[in-house]
Amino acid sequence: MPLQIVLPADPERMRIGGIASFVRGFVKFAPDDFDFSMVGVSATRATWRWHDVELEGRPLRLLPVVADDATRRRRFPIAARFVAAIARRRHEVSAGSWVRSFHRPATDLPFPAHTGPMWRVVHLSVGDLTTTGSESRWRPLAGVLRASEGRSLGRMERIYIVNRAVADHYRAEFPAAAERIEFVPNWVDPTIFGPVTADERRRRRTSLVQRLGAGEDATLLLYAGRLEGQKDPLLLARAFAVFRGSQPGARLVIAGEGGLARAMRAELDRLGAGEAASFIGTVARGELAGLMHAADALVIASAFETGPTVGLEALTSGLPVVTTAVGEVAGVVARSGAGAVAAARTPDALADAMRRAAAESEALRDRAAAAAAPYAADRVLAEVYDENRRLAAMLPGGDR
Repeated sequence: MPLQIVLPADPERMRIGGIASFVRGFVKFAPDDFDFSMVGVSATRATWRWHDVELEGRPLRLLPVVADDATRRRRFPIAARFVAAIARRRHEVSAGSWVRSFHRPATDLPFPAHTGPMWRVVHLSVGDLTTTGSESRWRPLAGVLRASEGRSLGRMERIYIVNRAVADHYRAEFPAAAERIEFVPNWVDPTIFGPVTADERRRRRTSLVQRLGAGEDATLLLYAGRLEGQKDPLLLARAFAVFRGSQPGARLVIAGEGGLARAMRAELDRLGAGEAASFIGTVARGELAGLMHAADALVIASAFETGPTVGLEALTSGLPVVTTAVGEVAGVVARSGAGAVAAARTPDALADAMRRAAAESEALRDRAAAAAAPYAADRVLAEVYDENRRLAAMLPGGDR
């Protein structure tokens, strides 16, 4: 089953985020007969040469078409340089018989449609990518993005969208593609995230409390994600300061990095809560799972979301979730009661949701794990793998 992933990312240095989680999980849990290649970028390997690498323990043939150092922000966004590089040498990437998957807008456009079946995952809508607060460089080009999106979807055999509301919106906005649009939620890797015993949870909590220098009875709130406009870390800082007014011993653990890290620190200091916040940077997923077992609630302050995956990972770990009313996770929390959804995107409303969830944290753990059960990777991805087999049968020579 030959599948080629087309994505302006380095599989050996994938950044944290929903796209990376989708691609990594899709490769990790794929049936053994799936044969993966990737047209991508690399920080260390020669461009326009095939390299044998691994992703999630699976062999993968990588063709970097652009050299990219993720630590540097260049004048032209990586997606634009990626598409331009493919367009210049499209004959080199169009060769071969593959089912191809795409995960970023416009990245399919240099590929001739006749070279094989293609499918797309929409992780963020045109509206999300161009809204105020988005760090995407598509913001000034909303009209161009919408036009390229319509053309792209028309070329796809299947379009998966990881947000129910966006799936409905796209069916209305792009009616020619409506029958090929399907909602598929984000999922959780059960080999990393899952509940632990009460004794193990207490052990991990004690370890974190000691690491933070906090009191044994401190309320521990966890944030995990990028510190960028979409995630609204400034709202989180303001809400935590309000929350701490009623719980002076509370601590906020921030696992993530981004362009608003300095502004968030400054806001916490301005509000007198800086000493109660610990910035620990981006952590490996195994360490994140341990933090989820130790904390009292995960907090999501986002302005817009698809999942987010981290919310499902927290629920699977038995951790209640506090969230603004965005994305799939907010619906899961609202239906199950496995946490609290803020009544509004204000510091007071988010702080009130923190109080409600923290007060019942222990009682909500089993409810949280049960609410996340339908989002296990094997349950969510089974249909996607079956669809890829159907598409492979369309290749010359049939399903290989």
